[in-house]
Amino acid sequence: MGELSSLFPRRPWFYHFGNWFLRLAFRIILRVELRGLENIPRAGPAIIAISHSSFLDPLLAGAYSPRDVVPMAKIEAFNLPVFGLIVRSYGAFPVRRGEADMSAFKTALKVLQSGYALVMAPEGHRSESGRLQQGREGAIMLSLRSGAPIVPVAVWGGKAFWKNLARLRRTDVKFFVGAPVLPAITESKPTREHVAAMSDELMLRIAAMMPPEMHGYYTNWARPVAGYLQPYRAVEMATVIEQKEVANVN
Repeated sequence: MGELSSLFPRRPWFYHFGNWFLRLAFRIILRVELRGLENIPRAGPAIIAISHSSFLDPLLAGAYSPRDVVPMAKIEAFNLPVFGLIVRSYGAFPVRRGEADMSAFKTALKVLQSGYALVMAPEGHRSESGRLQQGREGAIMLSLRSGAPIVPVAVWGGKAFWKNLARLRRTDVKFFVGAPVLPAITESKPTREHVAAMSDELMLRIAAMMPPEMHGYYTNWARPVAGYLQPYRAVEMATVIEQKEVANVN
């Protein structure tokens, strides 16, 4: 824990202040509908996998999660004069989008192995259209390596924020949390095709919480993917982690 604690102290004062301020601001500028917060495990490692179409999405995850979280943030945000300082003070860590960022992956793995909850967007980057994009494999790979459950979260509505703010209107935002899942355990190492199918199943679980017009890449999905993910039960975590460790040794 020592190495990670130096990177992510148990939530600096600014993290708590920032979340308090965000909740206060959101009461004024947003109408947030929250569902399923009880699905977020209160302890132990967890991957909070959010759909991503607005800058508000990760802020909502931090502000309303019932536990402390560590978010990934695009590396460009860290280079902004003022906002970069805020992101660092909040306790986020950078990820390079559009490439296999092994440094970010290793940091995320350390976050999970130390029992933290990680916030990430399985789509990899913000959707310009506001509709779901094809999921990438990062969340699945982190779960396979760490044994951490994945919590699917559907967030939408924030796309209209700036337009509504200019008109002094509040923005309706939905933040729906689904039941946590784990990749199904098999005797053999999952193939790349299986990992891709797991990622698609995760995105379909997110899509199921959203209206059809938001499904994007997953509209009228026909390919079978059900069964690659299984329900997560906290009492099974120790067994799952033990099995993962044995698999990694072998």
